[in-house]
Amino acid sequence: MAIAIILAILAAGGVILLFVGIMQTLQTEGEFEQRLDSVMGRRLPSGEAGQGEKGASAGQALASAVDQALVKRGYGAKVQENLLRADLKLTVGEYMIIRMVTTVVGAAVGYIAGITNTMIEGQPVPFMLVFAFIGYMAPRFWVGKRAAGRLGAFNSQLPDTIGLLANGLRSGNSVAQAMALASREAPPPTNSEFARVVQELSLGIPPEEAMQNLVGRMPSEDLDMMVTAMAVSAEVGGNLADVLEKIGETIRQRVTLKGDVATLTAQQQGAGYIISILPVLIGIVMFLLNGAYVKPMFSGFPYLCLPICAGLMIFVGFMAMKKVTDIKV
Repeated sequence: MAIAIILAILAAGGVILLFVGIMQTLQTEGEFEQRLDSVMGRRLPSGEAGQGEKGASAGQALASAVDQALVKRGYGAKVQENLLRADLKLTVGEYMIIRMVTTVVGAAVGYIAGITNTMIEGQPVPFMLVFAFIGYMAPRFWVGKRAAGRLGAFNSQLPDTIGLLANGLRSGNSVAQAMALASREAPPPTNSEFARVVQELSLGIPPEEAMQNLVGRMPSEDLDMMVTAMAVSAEVGGNLADVLEKIGETIRQRVTLKGDVATLTAQQQGAGYIISILPVLIGIVMFLLNGAYVKPMFSGFPYLCLPICAGLMIFVGFMAMKKVTDIKV
């Protein structure tokens, strides 16, 4: 009973911290974002800014402390890079607080599942560990999924964006003006990324560094090729518009080829997911239909080794099929 009370208190505190972190994320911005907002004319009036500062709470202080402790290490820098790729206005400290909250909530859910299940009676610890791990990894999975989605959309839009840049250069605009045109005319997420490049240029950041920052946020081989061509053209001269047009055509052909490969391998990828999920679904159905028949597999050593080994074999088989269908173009 004492464990349940402690977990309930931790879960409630975690939820409170989660909402505090979300509110502070919506109300506060980093120093660099404030400088960008001042350039774009979006700075709040002094009265509203003062109210925002007065609204700072202990949750913000905790997030700042965690952020300062992690940014000094390579892990914090990696997390910050992933947040930039996902276009999330979160500091490293706020992100880690969210992960701690989801971990506590997952452990609480695991404890409830452990004391209410009929397979492993009186042993909620395994359920707590599994659900806590799921809660800890859920924010990371969401950030990675969001970053991958933005990168895929950016890559598909890149050929048209390069064509837009080339047309802007042909009309007599400079490179910065052509990028400003792309930030206005291109669809998201391309427009927001080029808008950030234009803002960095307006703050005095060298063009090479601003473009390298773009490659860091969007780790695309096609974008890297475009940035390299622009850097070489800036050093040796030449018709940059023609160079960009040829690069855009090459990238367009690669995108078409990637689409053909994805179409041809879609059936194999779907089969890999179905074969991997099917044993788990069959196990769940058998437990619901006849729990007494499945219960001995989870009664302890050595029977518990069977589902563990089966899960590992399913995971290895899924990764093997995914590797076979992952064709690099």
